Amino acid sequence: MTKRCTTGRQEGFTLLEVLLALGVFALAAVGLVVAIDTALRAALTVRERSMARRELESRLAYCLADPPGPAKRVLTPEQNHGVRVEETLVSWPMKDGTGKEVAGMKKLTILTGAGASAEKAEILLYRP
Repeated sequence: MTKRCTTGRQEGFTLLEVLLALGVFALAAVGLVVAIDTALRAALTVRERSMARRELESRLAYCLADPPGPAKRVLTPEQNHGVRVEETLVSWPMKDGTGKEVAGMKKLTILTGAGASAEKAEILLYRP
């Protein structure tokens, strides 16, 4: 058996080194949590905007076949899978090439929104 000669010093990490390593690890963990939170919020915003845009396109196609009446048509998020919709159809003054008023021109405005995202479209319809 061989005896080791020790000079009174043990090998290992000092308390200061351990605390410093824990501090660096904590900073890295906090940075990672912030990055993940930011990425999740951005993904949610993109999803809400995509839902609002998709619903807007769908409502435009629907309103071409069945335009809203004189009253504003409103769909709440509870009625419409999380997307609010407002549709209005108002008379729109327009003149032809001779300067005569064109009867039956209407402006359709559709507003959609999901969460904090909102989309808007306007289109002219001829409904004599």
